[in-house]
Amino acid sequence: MLYLIFTILLCFLGLFTFVPKFKSVIERHSVGINFFLTLVATLVGVLLAISITNYEAKQKEKQDVIKLLMSSISSVETCYEYSEELIEYFNKLPKEDELRTGFYSKNPPPYPEYLDTFLMQNIVSKNLSGATLSDLNEYLINLKRSRTFNAPLYLKILEQTVKLLELEVAYQKGHINEAQLDLELSAIDNTLPTTGT
Repeated sequence: MLYLIFTILLCFLGLFTFVPKFKSVIERHSVGINFFLTLVATLVGVLLAISITNYEAKQKEKQDVIKLLMSSISSVETCYEYSEELIEYFNKLPKEDELRTGFYSKNPPPYPEYLDTFLMQNIVSKNLSGATLSDLNEYLINLKRSRTFNAPLYLKILEQTVKLLELEVAYQKGHINEAQLDLELSAIDNTLPTTGT
């Protein structure tokens, strides 16, 4: 933004050389004014190039973050599917079966470790919205804690994590604004059960 303001300011300074009121001054100092106009044109070109490069770099970073978000979604969905099958298997076991005792501590649902790696990347912490970053850290803590003692709750948190990541993708793509994102994230948080089954 600063580059753009400075470029416009230099262009306005250059426009003064075309005002008829300054014609005599311009003719007397034509060499200096030509040098000044050349300098302005060069600076304008350089500043515009820097602005364009910065814009393109931000767009590329945003695309990289979206790719990482999509990978995270895939990782969480894989864990969700496996956990769902694990819970289904547990629920089919007879009530008196000794396999039920400590089943989830012996066969914990898979944890999406990719999310930990995802959050440690500088590009993510720099570009992710503050609300998503905060909620995602909270979900990771809940995932780690609920994994071995409450598999249905773990499954619900995985589901909410996918929704959260999908909302962040929509935000990064510009489909929703920050206010809409916050509203949607609040709705997801309100669906989390306070007690597990």
